[in-house]
Amino acid sequence: MSHVHTVPVNIESVVDAGPVRVSGSTLTKLWLMVFIGIFVFSTGLLFGDAGVTWGAFYVNAVYFQGLALGGVMTTVIMQIVRATWGAPVRRLAEANVAYLPVAFCVFLTTYFGREYLFYWGRAPMPGREAWMVPEFVYARFAVLFFVLYFLMTRFVARSLRGDVGLARERAKDKAAWDLPAHKSLTKGWKGAGEILPIQRKMSVTAPVVAFFYVVVTSLFAFEMIMGQNPNWISNLFGAFVFVSQIYIGWAGLALMSMYFSKRHKSLGEVVTSQQFWDLGKLNLGFCMLWGYMFWSQFLTQWYGNLPEETQWLILRTREFPWKGLAWVVFPMCFIIPFISLLSRDVKKNTKTYAVVCFVLMTGVWLDRYLIIMPEISPHHIPLGVTEVGIFVGFLGAYLLCIRNFLSKYPAVAVSHPLTHGSAEW
Repeated sequence: MSHVHTVPVNIESVVDAGPVRVSGSTLTKLWLMVFIGIFVFSTGLLFGDAGVTWGAFYVNAVYFQGLALGGVMTTVIMQIVRATWGAPVRRLAEANVAYLPVAFCVFLTTYFGREYLFYWGRAPMPGREAWMVPEFVYARFAVLFFVLYFLMTRFVARSLRGDVGLARERAKDKAAWDLPAHKSLTKGWKGAGEILPIQRKMSVTAPVVAFFYVVVTSLFAFEMIMGQNPNWISNLFGAFVFVSQIYIGWAGLALMSMYFSKRHKSLGEVVTSQQFWDLGKLNLGFCMLWGYMFWSQFLTQWYGNLPEETQWLILRTREFPWKGLAWVVFPMCFIIPFISLLSRDVKKNTKTYAVVCFVLMTGVWLDRYLIIMPEISPHHIPLGVTEVGIFVGFLGAYLLCIRNFLSKYPAVAVSHPLTHGSAEW
């Protein structure tokens, strides 16, 4: 989708510049955000409405897990389609893998709020009494997520091995690339001759990662989001969820590219309007795919007119107070991004593209809220301090993980063949 064939990178310059650095004050603010989230969540459980508090926690757990998974999938997709434009921003996409351990712990934490979150957490699920036992549900998803996260981590580790290996070879300051993580990644390093085999292994692994992503995410959507309601069924819901995660993954990657390219010299030299144009086209493509998935679900259920399906829709789209929010979500997720990203100038202008990314990412968060929270609070939208505080905490934790990853590894994928003039990979 781009005429760019190679992205020349001065390897020595990237290596000598070191990893991305974040100021101490920014780090303090991120930790403060995390503590705010913990405080608000704890206060809500102790003195507020425990159901609403768990609901807000679950909305953010699902959203940020999806953002991280979708972010990793962007680099997997680049590998599968051999995206020649993507080498400068791949490292930023790979940084999402750092949040996966947190996502796993957060997922396990929701076990303690199962009675508030899931129908099957407080009563047998009709027709699925043996399958939807809470302990069994959490045990199998712990295994599934572990496998998926392991595959994604292994995929990113292969990419890092080549970069860290070259960095340790060529750096003037060897100490900067001598952390335990660097030694572990480059154990048995045989030199630049490993790079092409690494890329081939990644190309073989990428479709496997994509397959497990689709299967695990779909099962999670069916059983732990759709499963909040004992009657509602949608065969397209799994696809809707995993597509929307990649949708916000592209937007998140674009925002990170804008931010870090202005604060890191090596990134600023290789991330150009070309990358934003391509990211914008991908965002537009997934915007249309999101709209297709949404409409395909809505149309078939509405005209099928089955009470167990339409009642779920009526609560969210035809009855107050949720009806108003539904009419906010659709424009933010589809209409505004679709119209805006048709313009080439919008995609190439970082200010306008950033606004579109913020709008669609906020829209998808509200979409998750609209899907999950009415099962807990059908007659009231409890969007207040608790929801905002917990969101702030999750955002702080997510950004801390991104920062921790980028502070250890080369900002640009210096070992990728495209960065030194070769399209043979």
